[in-house]
Amino acid sequence: MIAVTGTPGAGKTTFAESLSKETGMRSVEVNDVVEEKKLFDGVDDNGSRIVKMQKLRMALEEIIKNEDAKGIILVGHLLADLNLDYDIAAVVRCNLKTLIERMEGRRYKKEKLKENLVSESIDYCGVQAAQRSKESYEVESEEQKKLLAGYIKERLGEKSPEKPSFPEINKLSELLELVYEGNSYGF
Repeated sequence: MIAVTGTPGAGKTTFAESLSKETGMRSVEVNDVVEEKKLFDGVDDNGSRIVKMQKLRMALEEIIKNEDAKGIILVGHLLADLNLDYDIAAVVRCNLKTLIERMEGRRYKKEKLKENLVSESIDYCGVQAAQRSKESYEVESEEQKKLLAGYIKERLGEKSPEKPSFPEINKLSELLELVYEGNSYGF
């Protein structure tokens, strides 16, 4: 079971779709499961769904149980908070200025955008995913994503490939840059 997680707008879906094509594994968007099964109790002040996490975990466990032997790719930022014992967690990271552009393009409210920038800066999804998986990798560049996809593909072929190593991703300097530049997010 592969978890592809990260801050909203970081590129999880794009990476998961590519990984799915390369491996033949089915990709399941967690937000689609939440919507399809109505696993939320309304929305908060920022417009985010208030997800019934226990029911979501049970719904995903049912999907996983019925999956074929090839495995499954689960995609979503909520995976960082669900204890499903992932074999591999791929945490997709993103440049903060790029993230701002993407979230503004999605018309995120100012407070939600700020919340997600802080989450990306402190690596919330990465820290959480590392606790819930046997192996956890953080990737940002296209080259890193390709290397991780290749490693996962080799693992599926029952080879014992060498685990990839990626440099630590630190977003605090990017956050400080935003602060010094001044912005409308209240940093």
